[in-house]
Amino acid sequence: MSIYHTTYAQKSDEEIQKRIEEKERELVTIFKETSFQTNNNKIKIAVMGCGDKRMVEKQKMLFKKLLRQNIEMYTYDITVEHLKNESNIFQHDCTQTLPHTPYDITYAHVLLKFVETDKQFLVLKNSFDVLNPGGIAIHILDFDEIKSDTIKLPDGYWSVPLKSHKEKLEEVKIHYMEIKLNYGIALVLLK
Repeated sequence: MSIYHTTYAQKSDEEIQKRIEEKERELVTIFKETSFQTNNNKIKIAVMGCGDKRMVEKQKMLFKKLLRQNIEMYTYDITVEHLKNESNIFQHDCTQTLPHTPYDITYAHVLLKFVETDKQFLVLKNSFDVLNPGGIAIHILDFDEIKSDTIKLPDGYWSVPLKSHKEKLEEVKIHYMEIKLNYGIALVLLK
C-alpha cells in the first residue's frame, strides 16, 4: 500500500467516523445549494478515490440517508489493494473515462491533489461527461490545495489551480457552482 493509504488505515474508527460526519455536513450543504433531485428509483454514484476500506460502506449509507433512495455505488481508485473485500471496487485511473456509466452523481473528496496539475482538468471533465441529465459532479477541495502558489504542496501532492480550472469549465460551457465548506470548497458541475 502507498504511504497515504497505510497512514489512513492506521486512523482509529473514531477518526473515520468524524470524517464521515464532516462529509455528511458537506453533502447536506451541497444538496441544499444545488437543489439536487432525481426521478430515478435508484441513484447511481461513482466515487472517485477512496482512502480507506471503512469509508466504502459508510459513504454508501451516507448517500442513502441523505437522498432517501436506494443507492448503486461504484468506487474507483488508481490502486485497490487498500479496499480489498469491499463491493463494487474497481482499479481505474480517473483521468480516463469512467466505466459503468451513466451516473447521477460523481463524487471526489480531495482527489485532485493526487493528480498532476496538468491532468486535473481531465478528471473534472470525465466526472461531468458520464452524468445523466440533471446529474452533479462533486469535487471537494481543501483550502491548502487551492491557495498554494506552488505546483507542489509541502506534503508532495499537487496544488489545484481553481481559477484556471473554472476558466476552462466556462470555455467548454460546463455550468458549475462553488460552494463554501468548513475546510475548503465544493466545486460542483451541473449537467
